[in-house]
Order: sequence, then structure tokens, then C-alpha cells
Amino acid sequence: MEGRFDKYPTSPAFVLSDKSSEDVGRAMIEGGLQKQPFFIFNMDEAFRRIQHFKDMMPRVKIFYAMKCNDTEMMLKLAISQGIGFDCASPGEIYKLRKLNVCPTRIIYAMTSKTPEQMAYARKSGVRHTTFDTSYELKKLVEHWPDARLLIRIRVDSVCKVALGDKFGCDFDKEAIDLLEEAASLGLKVVGVAFHVGSICSSPESYVTGLQHARALFDHEATAGREMKIVDIGGGFLSERTDCIDQVSKLITAAVAELFPDPSIQIISEPGRYISDSSFTMYCSINNVRRSIKDGKQMNMIYIDDGVYGCLRDVEKWHYPKKFKRSTENDTGPLEEATLWGPSCDSEDRIMQDYTILLPRCVALDWLIFPGSGAYTITVSTRFSCLEIPLIRSVVSLELWNRIKDNEVFAANDFILNPDLSTPLPSTSPPLLQNHTLYERQ
Repeated sequence: MEGRFDKYPTSPAFVLSDKSSEDVGRAMIEGGLQKQPFFIFNMDEAFRRIQHFKDMMPRVKIFYAMKCNDTEMMLKLAISQGIGFDCASPGEIYKLRKLNVCPTRIIYAMTSKTPEQMAYARKSGVRHTTFDTSYELKKLVEHWPDARLLIRIRVDSVCKVALGDKFGCDFDKEAIDLLEEAASLGLKVVGVAFHVGSICSSPESYVTGLQHARALFDHEATAGREMKIVDIGGGFLSERTDCIDQVSKLITAAVAELFPDPSIQIISEPGRYISDSSFTMYCSINNVRRSIKDGKQMNMIYIDDGVYGCLRDVEKWHYPKKFKRSTENDTGPLEEATLWGPSCDSEDRIMQDYTILLPRCVALDWLIFPGSGAYTITVSTRFSCLEIPLIRSVVSLELWNRIKDNEVFAANDFILNPDLSTPLPSTSPPLLQNHTLYERQ
């Protein structure tokens, strides 16, 4: 288990007193020793996002959706801020338990689990999980009878990634029957969960979900049973903080109206909102080929990461820009470009649904992809044994002083007075020396 779930080597965070994360990226590139794609993790940005979420919705406790970014320093920062975690697999539970996270800070928010997965969560001390079918209840009776359950309901919304087709029971037709079945089986349902979908642009959907939750709370109270948790899921837009400012007002007002009892715990599962803007990806250009498309010149740009790596689901706010070296006076006029990844697959084309305009590029130039911290690293593959981009974490001296003594951090997690140009370790395979060759006779 160790190798599979410790996929990404971790390098210490650079503590910066008067430099920025952009300064670090520049130093690494212009130093000439960094050859492979890499990320800069701005720990201060993730910290700001966590604090802003807490400030805007003080009744709501964060359970970070670690599926979007489970890198070690991201998790350690989240742990240091006292937040909980939304896990979707035993592998994620393992990662958190290895970092000594108390299992009471974990919800196993997956509605369809195997008996083996249930047993792993139970033996790990996790108490809370979700369900949305009768069959799941029957499995829980046999394999996790003391679980504290949240019924997941489907809430329709306008979003980039809809979850209702796969998860959530129908509020009108199924929810009450499932609650009654759970009670008849002796299972304890302690709350209601819903998720409006990833990158949700219809904030009123959260209010609908809260209204449905209130109705189910009332049903259980009438039946002499008590629920104490409402999980409003995630789906918060990440590219601008004013988006969460708007939706938080609706959520806060709805919570105050529908759940005025402060003993009712309201939890949420933000992931993209916290991690996306905290990471910036840097990719080098391997080759540039000029071509003609519809009578116009176009640059075919080949970079060292792609859709099989960390650039599978690139959004509009990840729009790349050319890295401008200190010696460059002007990057020149913009030209249409096609971005290709490094694999042997002709489908390895990045942002093919967008028109990409970039200055003229040549081999060994670099491109910068901002806001690339969510569903990039965690969805990358090892197709064709391509290298894994590593991460340079950076933290301001001010934030370092606030978090360095938290027990989750080790002394060697940070480097004071770093050489900003220090490259990350290579992820290329080692050369084999004195290796026996089996030649065909």
C-alpha cells in the first residue's frame, strides 16, 4: 500500500521573507537547472481561501474534498487549520491516518462502497458515511452496523460536472422510504447530504438542498428520531472569491432560517475553491512546428505535460501565458496556437475547446498555467511511463511563524533562506548500470 498512496515525492517548502511565488518560478527557470514541468504551491493563497470561507460562513465547518488535491503539504496545511476531510476511498483515509488525523474529522462521503471498503473505514475509526440506496443499507447492516449515516439526496443545478445522474436519491420519491428502511434495520441516520455539482453556477440550488434537508429533519423528528448534521457538499467556483461571497449570503440566510438551532452541525466539502488558485504549473516547450490552418499561420506547440498528466481538464481560468524572461523586452504579437502533450497519442491535445493565443514561442521556452491546483495532480496517469511534475511549496515568513509549531509539520518541512533557483529532484528513471542482458540465441 505504501508505494501506491505515496505517489508524489515531497520537497520542503521555501520560507520567503521578501520574495513571491512568481520570483521562485522565475529563479528556477532562469537558473537553468530545472528541466521538467513543475508546480508552485502558494501556501498563503490556500490559507487565505480557508480563512475567507470560514469568515463568510461561520456556521459551516469545512471538510476539505481531498480528491481534488491530496498532496502532502496541502493536506498538512489543512490539518493545521483544524478542518475536517471528505474522503472517497480507503486510500484517502490511509493518507490522513498516516498524518495522524483523528478519524472523527473524516467523513467517508461515498454512497456506494464494497464490504472491504466499509471494513477498512470502520477499522480505521471513521464513523460517518453516506448512502442513497436500499442495497447500500443492507450492506451497512452486515459490514458497518454502527456507522453514523447521512442520506444523500439529489439536487438539480446548473454546473460543469453534474453528480445527480450517479449519486443521490430522489427527494420526493425515495428519501422517506429509505429513512424508514434504515430505522427498521436498526441503523442510525444522523443527517442529510447533498452536492449541487462541481463548478456550480446556480447558487439557489444550495437553498433548495437545505429546504429538502429541513423537510427530512422534520420527518425524522415526527418519527421520534433525531438528525444533527447537514452536509451541503461543494461545487464552489474557484476563479474569483466574489462568487463565494454571493453564494455564502444565500447559504447563511437559509441556514439561519431553516436550522436556527446551533447544535445542528452544518458541514461543507469545498475542494477546488481552496486548492485551485493555490497552484501554478510551469511547462517547458519541447518543439514548435509552424502550420497552415484555414489559410492562417498557426503554431503547433509541444510541451512536457498533457492530458495524460496534469492537464486533462483545463478550464478557461487556466489559460496559459508565455513565461517572459528577465532579458526579454517584448513577447511580440499574439498568434493562434495548438498545444500538444508529450505522449504518443494524437488525442493528447490541451484545451482543444478554446482558441489559444500566444506570442511566438520556440523550444525551451516555458508556459505558465495559473490556477491549476484542482483535479490536475490527482487525476494524472502514468501512461507511457511519463514523468510526474513535482511541487515546490512556498510560504511567507509571516504564515510560517503561525503554522511551524503545529504538530503536523516536521522541522525539515521548511527551508529558511533558500536558494530560489534550486531545482526539484528529477523524476526520470535511473540509468541501469552493469545490467545483465538476455540476448536471443
